[in-house]
Amino acid sequence: MKTIAYSSPFVPAEWITAHGVRPVRLRPDPAAAARLAGPLMGVCPYARAFVGKAMSLPDVDAVVLATTCDQMRRAAEWPGLAGGRPVFLMNVPATWQTPASVRLYRDELDRLGRLLVRLGGREPSRARLAEVMEDYDVRRAALRGMLGTLTARCASEAMARFDLGEEVVPNEGAARVVTRGTPVAVIGGPLMSADTGVFDIIEKAGGRVVLDGTENGTRTLPTPFDRRRLRDDPMLELVDAYFGTIPDAFRRPDTLLYQWLGREPAASGARGIIVWRYVWCDMWAAGVVRLREATGLPVLDVDVSGDEAELARAANRIQAFLEVLG
Repeated sequence: MKTIAYSSPFVPAEWITAHGVRPVRLRPDPAAAARLAGPLMGVCPYARAFVGKAMSLPDVDAVVLATTCDQMRRAAEWPGLAGGRPVFLMNVPATWQTPASVRLYRDELDRLGRLLVRLGGREPSRARLAEVMEDYDVRRAALRGMLGTLTARCASEAMARFDLGEEVVPNEGAARVVTRGTPVAVIGGPLMSADTGVFDIIEKAGGRVVLDGTENGTRTLPTPFDRRRLRDDPMLELVDAYFGTIPDAFRRPDTLLYQWLGREPAASGARGIIVWRYVWCDMWAAGVVRLREATGLPVLDVDVSGDEAELARAANRIQAFLEVLG
């Protein structure tokens, strides 16, 4: 079976699977960036690491990037990207409330489908797409139910396994949810595999993560499918669940994100917010002030560059922030 590597939550895994192709949403490790002979100056370490990881996997047949991030858009132009494998740059419109934007997103899925067919996949019937979507919906519901029983780090790692297409089952050895400490939310862009250490840092400093609003957390899970609409028009339901409901900083207007911020941190009981972002992530950097205004909570803006020294510096700032929250 052919394999597609992707990063953006706006790429529906169901659409790839329905074509008979295996989707893997990669969460790279920082060391993968060193494998890439691309540009260095001004390049996000996550973008370099993602491309380096995709290049290093022998069973990846194509790479899908999305225009939701300027750095990933730029990465699609790097010479030699993905070691000669096909690279598909999916245009996800920032404007999302117009019929033209919805049509463009759907057209991009159709264009991705043609690539999948060229790789050896098959164009799915409506019944096949609906069947795959229902299966994903059931498994995501089980995942959501399990996440609430785990520590933030274990929950994040469980989501990473789900994104790789692995079966996620309750693990008796997994650490259970922490009930002591100052409750905080972690919000921001994508995580590399080593970034899950931030959850341990927070717990060691006397806090506990009650909401993972990073790009790899529950914020970017698509809304559950409407089963009636799923039977009537599965493609329309797929587009609506992904393009119409996932909140993110790149969207214009960004009302979905601020509706989510007005609801979820308060519901989780968070007393403060830690914004976790890479130094080149202008969207999240620009939103820090508005985030304070939208939630009324203290906010710590942590910008990292992907190395161990930055993680140590972040640990000191997080400890000081939690001490202030008391």
